[in-house]
Amino acid sequence: MLCQNCGKNEVNFHYTQVINGVKKEMALCDKCAKSLGLESLDFNIPISFSNFLGDFLNVAADTDFLPSFTKTNVLQCNNCNMTYDEFVDNGKLGCSHCYDTFSNILDSALKNIHGSNTHVGRRSKLSTSDKNQVKEDVQKVHSKENKTKENKLAQKKDKIEKLNEDLKLAIKEERYEDAAKIRDEIKKIEK
Repeated sequence: MLCQNCGKNEVNFHYTQVINGVKKEMALCDKCAKSLGLESLDFNIPISFSNFLGDFLNVAADTDFLPSFTKTNVLQCNNCNMTYDEFVDNGKLGCSHCYDTFSNILDSALKNIHGSNTHVGRRSKLSTSDKNQVKEDVQKVHSKENKTKENKLAQKKDKIEKLNEDLKLAIKEERYEDAAKIRDEIKKIEK
């Protein structure tokens, strides 16, 4: 069997990668395995729970086979200069522009975590006719409240008018103490 990378030499190195249940295999010769950095892999990889989110996002960002052995451009926000690696380390974006810069990676990670990258909210279990009935009931309550408020305002206006007439009469009859009490009552109602 010939190497899948160069197609010239005999295969003596098999590389298998499993991500989210998707298995990818490559058969390589020694030369290609060395050039890809696979000859000195350390298979005693400890699991770091403190970096779980970063590991998850790294997996979500992997779109090519053998991505860790190819040179990639470093994603960096043009506004705050945060790199993708910094985001993975601390789990927080630097600014609102980071969402645009890292959108492809964030979209795939959100889809893996939540099943979707958009919020759809709660869906009502009410039928359309039930929803219409609820709207009508709410409108009725609001109209009753508005009528009650209008009645109270009309009553206040009537009372203020009566007190103003009493105030004029008290001043005309030179009952200044009564006029001061009436004036204070008018101010109290107007507040």
